[in-house]
Order: sequence, then C-alpha cells, then structure tokens
Amino acid sequence: MAKQTGHERRLDPEIEKKSNGGRRVISVPGRFRPRFWTDADQRIATVRAIRQRYLTLKEHTQAESMQRDLLCQRAAFVSIIVEKFEVECAEGEGLDLGVYTQAVNSLQGLLKTLGLEKQIKDVSDLKSYLEEKKK
Repeated sequence: MAKQTGHERRLDPEIEKKSNGGRRVISVPGRFRPRFWTDADQRIATVRAIRQRYLTLKEHTQAESMQRDLLCQRAAFVSIIVEKFEVECAEGEGLDLGVYTQAVNSLQGLLKTLGLEKQIKDVSDLKSYLEEKKK
C-alpha cells in the first residue's frame, strides 16, 4: 500500500478491501447513511469556518436557487482545503503542486460560475424591496 500523505480519499475500513492484485476493491455498504453540514459538530473550528464562508458567499452571490446554494457549499469547502495547503507549505511541510493546482482550478471554476464580484440588489424604493422580501 502506498504511503498516504493526508490528501487521499480515505474510505471507511468496513468498505475498503484488498484484492490479490493489490488493487483496491470497494464494495458498497448495505445501508447508506447520508451526512449533511447541518449534522456536523459545530464545536469544531473548521466546521464553523466552512459554515461562515458558505453564508458569506451565499449572501455575496445572492444564491437563491438550490443549484447555486450547492455551489456555494462546495466553494466554501474547497477554499478551506486550498488555504490548508498554503499554510502547510508556508510552515515547511511541502506541497503537492498537482493536487494544489487542481484544488485552485476547482475553486476558480466554482467562483466563476457563482460570479466573482459581489452582487448588490437593485433597490429602487423601500416598498418594492419589502414586497420582494415577503416572497
């Protein structure tokens, strides 16, 4: 088995098995248990940081559809990954440039899709704004 650097996808030990050829064979568990960000332990600083970035990004991009909301969640998570790589590199831990570049490109694609500029709602008058908020 290759040495893991901490950036590989790790599987649940119950799911991961080895075959004779050294290839990883994955069997799907009999029962699927979804997990969502709302289920995450909010006492963990990284979880709170991701949530704050997600909320800020959602507000700045005016993400009101489910699709844009999902992109905001992914962008917040990937931005934390990129920042982690950068801090580790600055502290002398090294950097897998390929993995880092792929993460940055993924983040850039998400941000381009969402819009790189902060969106400001056009509010011509208070009455129109309040009526729109009621919807």
